[in-house]
Amino acid sequence: MKEGLIILVLVSLAVGVAGCGGSGGVSKNEYRSELATIAKHSGAAHRKLEQGAPAATSVAQVQALLRRFAAAEDRIGAEVSKLEVPTDAKAANAELAKGQHDDAAEIRAIIPKLRKFKSVQQAFGYLQLLARTKGGREGADALEKLKQLGYTTGS
Repeated sequence: MKEGLIILVLVSLAVGVAGCGGSGGVSKNEYRSELATIAKHSGAAHRKLEQGAPAATSVAQVQALLRRFAAAEDRIGAEVSKLEVPTDAKAANAELAKGQHDDAAEIRAIIPKLRKFKSVQQAFGYLQLLARTKGGREGADALEKLKQLGYTTGS
C-alpha cells in the first residue's frame, strides 16, 4: 500500500511526454513518429521515478530522485521545443514544451522544502498534499489537444 501511494504521489507530480529533434518540412506522420519517440523517453523517466520511490530510505534519496526527474523533464521539454511541427499542432507543441519546463521548475522548488522532514514517510506525505503541478496540468492539456488533432493516442 505504501509503495503504491508513493508511486502515485510522485507520478502525479509530473505528467508529461519526452521528445526528440525534428527534421525540416516535417509531415504529420513524421511528427506523430517523433511524438511516439518522445513518449518513450517520458515513459523511461517516469519508470525510473516509480522504481526509485519505494527504494528510498532517506529524505536525501527522495530529493536526489526528484532532482534527476526534474532534469529529465527539462531535457524532454528542450527536445519537444526543437521539434519541427505541423502548423495545426504548433500551439499544443509549445504548450507541451512549456509544461515540461514548468514541471521541472516546480519540482526543483519542492526539493529544498523536503529538508524539514525527518523521514521518507513524512516527505511523501507532504508530496501527497501537493497533488499535481501546474506544469503537469499544462502538459496533460497539451497532450489532450494533440490527441484531438490525431497526433497522439493518449496522455
